[in-house]
Amino acid sequence: MVAINRPAWVAALLVLAAAAPLPAQSLRWPAAPPVYARVTITNQTDIAIVFRSHWGNEEPRREVLEPGRAVTVDTTFAAASPKPELTVVYRTGPWHRRPEVVSLPSGHVDPGTNNPGRVYDFYRQRSNVGEIVTLTAR
Repeated sequence: MVAINRPAWVAALLVLAAAAPLPAQSLRWPAAPPVYARVTITNQTDIAIVFRSHWGNEEPRREVLEPGRAVTVDTTFAAASPKPELTVVYRTGPWHRRPEVVSLPSGHVDPGTNNPGRVYDFYRQRSNVGEIVTLTAR
């Protein structure tokens, strides 16, 4: 039995590793495909509702949602990151000066399906200041 001195064995391994460098691409992890998130907002009232929505830092987009209609908004995000939230800005009534700002958690979906993701509904609700519009999760 031949005994190899441990420091010599480590030095030999380092020499072999330096002699045959691996290409840089083999050291990278394969890129994970993007993940899709989706939110569907429906109008359960008898009036048209105007609101703005945006994912994260993207530019807000204006939506006019007619009674009984729905709008589906989706986005992609990195696989290991938390699900994005859709920010929705709307007015609860004509007399309110400040708009309501709501952050809606999204649902993870397969982009090839018609899965609505997380669903939220606009409703009219009575309050002490008159009827207001609310946005609630289904």
